[in-house]
Order: sequence, then structure tokens, then C-alpha cells
Amino acid sequence: MPVWVWGALKAARRVPWTKVWAAVLWLSTVGRKYWDRLSSAERKEVLDLMLKSKGSRSNLTGKEQDRLVRLFNQVRGA
Repeated sequence: MPVWVWGALKAARRVPWTKVWAAVLWLSTVGRKYWDRLSSAERKEVLDLMLKSKGSRSNLTGKEQDRLVRLFNQVRGA
């Protein structure tokens, strides 16, 4: 088995799978009502911005960051 595969398997064992499962369950039930506060175009925009960010705010322009904050406030109902 290649070394990188072994490393990936070891890393997967460290993931708190119970918490991941709980988060997925919440998102698919209760979380759906929040997500549905956005139109389909807005949901696509959120996903596009999140992918572009790669988990780092600095990968987005200031305008994109502001837009993402506005969309999340809309999801929160704020």
C-alpha cells in the first residue's frame, strides 16, 4: 500500500465521525429550513464563494466577503 494511502487512512481515523454524523443529520432535517431561506441562485452563490475561499477568507475580495456575510445573515434570519 502506498505511503500516502496509509497516511490518509490514519487521518480518517482521527475524524470525530459521531460529530460529523450528528451535523449531517441536523443539516438534513432542522438545518434545511434555514438553508431554504435563500433562493436557489443565492444558495449557488454561497457554495461558489465557499469553494473559491478554500476555507480562507483572504481568498475572497472584500466585496465577496461582504456578500457572504449578508447571505449568512439572511440564513440566520438576522
